Amino acid sequence: MFGTVARMKFKPGGFEKMQKLMEGMEGRQAKGFQFMAVYRSTSDPDETWLTIGFQDEASYRANADDPDTNRMFQSYQELLAAPPEWHDGEIVAMNQADTKASV
Repeated sequence: MFGTVARMKFKPGGFEKMQKLMEGMEGRQAKGFQFMAVYRSTSDPDETWLTIGFQDEASYRANADDPDTNRMFQSYQELLAAPPEWHDGEIVAMNQADTKASV
């Protein structure tokens, strides 16, 4: 598997707007998509970390190059106080339950 961890710092009120944008895109599943999780900082509610995993690096890169992904990212970018920090890499270990969690 291959994926990314992104640190994002939102403008005040931007996180809530991002949540609404994400709700509108919940049905979109890119080829090779495996999981996504968003963590919100307890010390700074405007800071989040996104983790996303794909079946392999080719699927990850194809999603990154998809025009729909770019449009989605551009709408998020407007809500950010600074550009996100991206940390791409091979997922070498993961343990998860057999259930889907939605918060």
